[in-house]
Amino acid sequence: MNEQRKTSKFQAYMSIIQKRLTSMNKGSKALLKIASAVLLAGLLSAAFLMVSTISGLRLFENQLQMVEWLIIYSLRVWVLFICGSLILDYLVGGKT
Repeated sequence: MNEQRKTSKFQAYMSIIQKRLTSMNKGSKALLKIASAVLLAGLLSAAFLMVSTISGLRLFENQLQMVEWLIIYSLRVWVLFICGSLILDYLVGGKT
């Protein structure tokens, strides 16, 4: 019984999130897409450097530190773009 209540509560949250995402303006949706692309590019480049490190190919001197920085900074930029898109949607939506 408790699991069913938690499941229905989760489904309610997901439907609220889906409604809010579909009602966002074009600029906010574009920022969300850019954020996803930045995160994907950062993680793919970190994965490439990690695989090259494991295979023994040293492209840079501090390669493991560069992998760490790529992951951290791509996550930071992703969070920045997500917060920016939410703020933009709030500000633009508040004017109409």
